[in-house]
Amino acid sequence: MRLLVCGDLHLKPAASDYDLDAVSPPEDVDAALVVGDLTHRAGDDDAELARRFIKRLAPDVPVVYVPGNHDPAPMPSEVVASVPGATAEHLSARTLGDLTVVAWGCERRSLAPPLPQTEFDALDPRNSPREDRRYVADRIADDLLNACHRVVRGSASVGEAAASLGITDGETAAFRRGLDAIAATYERLSERLDGRSDALLATHVPPFGTSFDRHHAVGTRETDREHLHTGSIALALAVRDHDVFAAFSGHSHAFGYDAGDEGDGRPHLLNLGFRGVGLVTVDPVRGEFAFARR
Repeated sequence: MRLLVCGDLHLKPAASDYDLDAVSPPEDVDAALVVGDLTHRAGDDDAELARRFIKRLAPDVPVVYVPGNHDPAPMPSEVVASVPGATAEHLSARTLGDLTVVAWGCERRSLAPPLPQTEFDALDPRNSPREDRRYVADRIADDLLNACHRVVRGSASVGEAAASLGITDGETAAFRRGLDAIAATYERLSERLDGRSDALLATHVPPFGTSFDRHHAVGTRETDREHLHTGSIALALAVRDHDVFAAFSGHSHAFGYDAGDEGDGRPHLLNLGFRGVGLVTVDPVRGEFAFARR
């Protein structure tokens, strides 16, 4: 299957740096995925602009539109309601040819993480010298994912996970609240992925710990988040535990591609970045995954 994937276009009615009339899928494309933030703000004129964009695609190919934090409900339904062949998907699955796309979007404009790392001394890479911070952020991300995985799989308690990470007694209650929220999202995603083979994931937020979910901000102690991983822990765990062939995401505005450890590179994780548009070929049976940015 050959997919047209778009993300973080942030279309603005007053802008003039894009041409919707020039948008059309190549003839050999089978479907289109829009992975969130199609619009920049939730207004009637924004919805109409987004609808025009979807209409440029939908006459030729089926379109799956996943809401981002800039266009949460009811924006997606307003955009696709009158467009045949297009659907807005959130925590749902849609069949495209021989493949199934499981979609997870945003329910609100705020995307505060359920487990803010900088509120826990042991999880805050800013406590390390700046020259070591990128490495430390990666190490903490690995440790945090493994600890959360043990909890959601039932092989460790929250207290045991907290102790393994160096969470203090005074921080344990906040850690528990965050992990409970992660576990709830993990279960919702797992319900959609259970029993599926070679699933494709279309999400707005990227998986936690990837090469393209790093924060870019540098500033004072309060605003400096450089190298901190900002993706979804629940999503990363769901990808780990289910038969996901490829996952497409946005939100971070950072281009990146990560390949898994299996022989055919699965799971293939792709983020096309800000105003990212690309052509992606997927063939799980042959283990093929290829993409080209447009």
